[in-house]
Amino acid sequence: MSVYREDIIVAEGGRPDRVMAGHPGFGLVSTTAKRFRQKQQTVHPDPLPDETAHALVCGPKTRSRRRWFAKHSNWVIIPPA
Repeated sequence: MSVYREDIIVAEGGRPDRVMAGHPGFGLVSTTAKRFRQKQQTVHPDPLPDETAHALVCGPKTRSRRRWFAKHSNWVIIPPA
């Protein structure tokens, strides 16, 4: 699963909404690496040429884990209706 590290975005003087470029119609949520690790996931830096804050979350994402991630995330940008 692809994620973006807010700490890198902020350190570069950016705003979280920069990761939405090229993704019209989608929303953005926030959670922590700690929450992923609580469900036996690992988080690895995976910078892209146009986005240094990109990272990957690795590990099995069962239906119950996906629901748990959703429950423990907060909306940053709500998707358009």
